[in-house]
Amino acid sequence: MPAPQNKVLHWADEQLGRLAGLFAVLGAIGVCVLMANILIAVFWRYALNDPIFGIDDISVLVLAVVAACSVAYGARNNSHVAVDVITKFFGRSATRYTDAVMRLMALSITGLAAYALWTKACGFEEACITENLSIEHTWFYHFLGVALLFYSLHLLVQLFTGVVHWRGEDPNEIGD
Repeated sequence: MPAPQNKVLHWADEQLGRLAGLFAVLGAIGVCVLMANILIAVFWRYALNDPIFGIDDISVLVLAVVAACSVAYGARNNSHVAVDVITKFFGRSATRYTDAVMRLMALSITGLAAYALWTKACGFEEACITENLSIEHTWFYHFLGVALLFYSLHLLVQLFTGVVHWRGEDPNEIGD
């Protein structure tokens, strides 16, 4: 039977996996909507010679949703770029410390970015609406903030998992 902290971390990791699946589904829907939007825009512009007013605004907002989903899903599935040079020279004894420091720094950056997107994203009135249709960006900034909060929670679980497995191999590390 796993230790209580392992059980809690396993549960949290499992819930983050489920949320990442929701981000993946939403991102896939967003990509399909973006593709349809572009096809419609191109058809109307070149076949019918009548561009649709404001279709670029829709593309920008859907792309913001896709980007947010990509950040969250990519964090969960280790699809962000990582270069592991320290392990080659110093081994696991050094990466225990560097991983913890890196996760704390990344956690603080993503947490601060999520907070800023939620509270201060629309500081300038001109930056808060789309160009043609004047659709507010606020909700899309909030969604990106939620995605970065998800990334922060994922980093927090990775940090605690690394601490629990301090003496052994870190299950968060990507294998060769």
